[in-house]
Amino acid sequence: MKIFSDKIKYGLAALFELAKNYNMGHIKIEEIASAQNIPQNYLEHLLIKLKKADLVVSIRGKNGGYKLKKPSNSIKVMDLIEGLEGDIRVFENSETSQTLKIFWEEIKIKFKALFNTTIEDLIDEENILNERLFFQI
Repeated sequence: MKIFSDKIKYGLAALFELAKNYNMGHIKIEEIASAQNIPQNYLEHLLIKLKKADLVVSIRGKNGGYKLKKPSNSIKVMDLIEGLEGDIRVFENSETSQTLKIFWEEIKIKFKALFNTTIEDLIDEENILNERLFFQI
């Protein structure tokens, strides 16, 4: 059973790349696609959705591209998931007992809590990993 679509995988990779280059200004689609191994045509559609979700901004032209709308420490993975997929629903609970409704609501809350990691947290993890790899050489 697959929980998330490729849309989430590639969307997170795109935000991750934009966050790593946050101070560099706007990043071109080609650069994001190449750095994160995302099909460029697919990335173009994702970035439009991420823009509608208020996670990225764009400018056109020679020096154009995409940039995070806010710093990476204020963007959670759950923001991406909800921005691309909508509100998280385990399933509709309209015809179940009150006990099961409460159970499924608790599952939803715990599920959402799993994705409170920020994009900056992921960058920090990559930096730690890179330091470990560097010292092993």
